[in-house]
Amino acid sequence: MGERERRLIEERERIRQGGPPRGHERQRAAGKLFVRDRLRLFFDAVETETGTFARYDDPELAADGVVTGSGTIDGRPVFFIASDYTVKAGSVGIRHAQKFLATQKAALRARRPIVYLVDSSGARIDETGGHHVDPGSIGEFYYMHSLLSGAVPQIGVLYGTCFAGTAYTPVFTDLLVMMKDAAMAIASPRMVEVAIGQKVTPEALGGVEVHAKKSGSVHFVAESEEEAAALVRRILSYLPDSSDGRPPSAPPVDPARDPEEIDAILPEDPNRPYDVRRLIEAIVDAGSFLEVKAMYAPELVTGFARLGGEVIGIVANQPAVKGGTIFPESADKGAEFVWLCDAYNIPLLYLVDTPGFMVGTMVEQNAILRRGRKFIFATASATVPRVSVVVRKAYGAGIYAMSGPAFHPDVTLALPSAEIAVMGPEAAVNAVYYNKIQAIEDPEERKRLVERLRAEYRAGYDIYKLAGELVVDELIPPKELRTQLMRYFELFREKHIELPRRKHATII
Repeated sequence: MGERERRLIEERERIRQGGPPRGHERQRAAGKLFVRDRLRLFFDAVETETGTFARYDDPELAADGVVTGSGTIDGRPVFFIASDYTVKAGSVGIRHAQKFLATQKAALRARRPIVYLVDSSGARIDETGGHHVDPGSIGEFYYMHSLLSGAVPQIGVLYGTCFAGTAYTPVFTDLLVMMKDAAMAIASPRMVEVAIGQKVTPEALGGVEVHAKKSGSVHFVAESEEEAAALVRRILSYLPDSSDGRPPSAPPVDPARDPEEIDAILPEDPNRPYDVRRLIEAIVDAGSFLEVKAMYAPELVTGFARLGGEVIGIVANQPAVKGGTIFPESADKGAEFVWLCDAYNIPLLYLVDTPGFMVGTMVEQNAILRRGRKFIFATASATVPRVSVVVRKAYGAGIYAMSGPAFHPDVTLALPSAEIAVMGPEAAVNAVYYNKIQAIEDPEERKRLVERLRAEYRAGYDIYKLAGELVVDELIPPKELRTQLMRYFELFREKHIELPRRKHATII
């Protein structure tokens, strides 16, 4: 080995040790892995690394606090940007920013997924404070995030506290895993106190309870670094390399529940709750369902699964939570998941069992109409194969968001328990005949009238009548549901439609 090669290898090894000892001590004290050990959890192998020698002449700034490059995950090439917390707490300097941007642009050119392992205290004000709006600095991160969105999968993992500008990278990703002790916010607790006089801890400001349950900014929560890495591997198994490709197939597996159980899972009373996850288990391949945003707006269940080995996205009303009613938060959740699936060519299965959108002053103030239209718009504009199954009740505008017949799904199936109506019989009779009912003094006579009127109303939306009028494409026994779904998704695998030509929509 020549002297020049020896020097190169020695310098590279020194840099790969990361920051100074105090940085490593801080990392260990926080119970977190060194970035290069962290990468080994994610990748079969790190095959390329770029910008290793950034700031090489400053022993305090090894690789300028970020490791960038590419590796393989289950044999698939994936780019990565990983903060090195041992170097100035993973803060972003000028060279750090340049490496970050170069990797984003490479992922876009190569049409490959990119993983962001975020463990950063934010920007180094002394380096980027006066240049944060310049091309080649932090400001361009979010421009590139926007260009990457819907083009190649962006997956994020948040490890620690992340405030101000760098907090946007996690929320710009398609799917975000947050460590249980992490936090992110538009400003740090110190800045919040200075700006508005509010004293708050990082956890109360932007911890898991805030972002996984209330804001909906986090898709998954991990208890350990090993769990986070396993989640990322699993997430990628449902996604193609880019919007040009199809999700990877896998060997088919029988469902965890016998489809014969579906009839027993669904209560006859349309107002009686049940857990829609039990229905999903009788449809999809065993062990394949990965719920997305499980802690947020749980009245709507969204997630990836496999059906006969092929990836699908599921949007299902959850009768066990708030009766499956659609609230502003669940409308946002549904819209964003539909957009994600449509971007990456993942067919959509809608399981409909909802009384519709929630009513009242609180949801109006929380923009139920505006946020509801997002869900409706997302469904209407999705170009992937869509199958809608009316499981039980499908009332009001809820069926629009859930890809009902008027929204041109590729097929609308209905189970014998299905009901499609403007509203349920109790609400409808009360709305139309309230004065007539109240005018009857005899309680028994009033009761008989109400029962008769409800029976007449039910007869109008009898599912056999609606099937006869071709409102639904087919009425099927529950035990045949999985088989029929597999056939229809295979049938429409090559679906191609074009939306009206436009620059962009104006109502999202």
